[in-house]
Amino acid sequence: MPVAAATDNVFPTTTGTRLSAVVRLVACFAAAHNIFQLTPSAQRNAAAPVAILFLFSLYVAALYYKVVRDPSFQEQHYIYWIDALWYLALTALTGSQSSNFSFFLPFPVLFVALRWGFAPAIKLILFSTGALLTLSIVRAGVGPQLISTEIILPPVALLVLGYLIASSANSHLVLQRRLATLHEINALFSPRLNIEQVIDRTANYLATIYNINKYIVVLAPIGIPARIFRANLPEAMYQVSDVTATEFSGKLLALDISDGPIIFTGEQGLRQVGAIHENSPSQVANSDRLAGAAMLASRMDCANFAALQFSLRDGGTARLFVCSNEPVFEPTDLPFFNQLAEQLSLRIENVQLLDRLASEVAEHERQKISRDIHDSAIQPYIGLKFALEALARKAAPTDPLAKDISRLAEMAQGEISELRRYVRGLRGQSEGEAGHATLLPALRRQAARYGDLYGIQVDVESTGELRLGDKVANDVFHIVGEALSNIRRHTTATVAHINLFCDEHHFRLQITNPCEQQTPAKIFTPRSIAERAQGLNGNCQVEIGQNTTVIVEIPLQKS
Repeated sequence: MPVAAATDNVFPTTTGTRLSAVVRLVACFAAAHNIFQLTPSAQRNAAAPVAILFLFSLYVAALYYKVVRDPSFQEQHYIYWIDALWYLALTALTGSQSSNFSFFLPFPVLFVALRWGFAPAIKLILFSTGALLTLSIVRAGVGPQLISTEIILPPVALLVLGYLIASSANSHLVLQRRLATLHEINALFSPRLNIEQVIDRTANYLATIYNINKYIVVLAPIGIPARIFRANLPEAMYQVSDVTATEFSGKLLALDISDGPIIFTGEQGLRQVGAIHENSPSQVANSDRLAGAAMLASRMDCANFAALQFSLRDGGTARLFVCSNEPVFEPTDLPFFNQLAEQLSLRIENVQLLDRLASEVAEHERQKISRDIHDSAIQPYIGLKFALEALARKAAPTDPLAKDISRLAEMAQGEISELRRYVRGLRGQSEGEAGHATLLPALRRQAARYGDLYGIQVDVESTGELRLGDKVANDVFHIVGEALSNIRRHTTATVAHINLFCDEHHFRLQITNPCEQQTPAKIFTPRSIAERAQGLNGNCQVEIGQNTTVIVEIPLQKS
């Protein structure tokens, strides 16, 4: 059964507080009426009841004043236990067997069940029933009358009525909590998230409702090797290695949950190992499925789990396994998980549609940019190259400028080749290794070109294997280009140092150049570099001392 996640959104606590204040007022007036109806001789001997009534009136007045003065006031759990004690005291003073004040005892149970669920309400009703039975026995004394209807019936009626109230209120509470949970999970989605991030947010929210200690996500698109993501809460989600994914994905996908979610409850003492399925809610389901679920629980190192499946747009499947070492799942949770799976399927389909739309738009923009570069940037360079070659042919070999003209023509040809390579990349025509493999050679070519063009000696060093995706590698290349351009335009430095560091958790880029000691250093943030870093969920910072160092850090998924 779910633990309360956001009780205030499920049952309006201010409503329960106002109703309980009204019930106390009615009980107070009833007690006063009961005492004032006594005969004059009985009233002279009613000092204790009057004192109890006076204290109860102060208690009722204080809480009612608090409710009226502060509409947002919320009563705590112990207040309803105090209410039950007051009603028991009034019952004892007015005759346990015939007192009407025992009729007020179910009200605290109702308010507790509506706010905190079945278990706290049952504790309160058991306490109230036991106390009422004890009062009746004490007043009646020991004898045959102990088994009379007057002694047995009120506590039994209170116990049955309290159980019915707690069960009914708890069913309403569970339903409202599930609806509130689906609403909250629905609010977690964002068009900026990918599929695994959507599922990660959902699983983390489920962990606030159930006592979940880990979860596993398997994504199996058609024609692509399955990927597995997992998290040992409260740690962040990470992607397991390709070797482990290949080995383990078959076992995760072999469990038959095509017709709805499954809850597996492991062996708990003498309890029987069971698989509970929505369409066959008996404790022991199909033996093959049960054996497969038990084996899977052992591989995932958990005693209990819930498994959900949802479809991907390309026809593939995705599965979410939420695991716990405690028996937190019940058969009544299966409709909720079924609704959650349907909601996730719709949301994931929306994410894939947005990804496809974004890819098409990006492809259109890349084609447009490639045409613009070809028509507006490359052609002037080609004209410059032809002009320099014509000028070189006119210059005599002994002319001191002939060598410089030839060098400029070669530099123009190099820029034309670089622009054409960039255009081919925009058109998706680049060949060879992945982006991370070509990043370091491309940076060294860029560094050499800056040395030739502007006389800035740029050293490039790399620590660790650069296992970067194409998008990250492309953005890093442009970040370095922007940093070198800033050094050329805003400083007189003739040397610069680029260091790249990469491990399985993050990528770090440092661009360093000497400071000009005559000019006081100013704190600044390179906007373009910072924006690119933020687009990769990273950050940019600048350290200024003897050198100016731009540091870019980008988090990477664990592989």
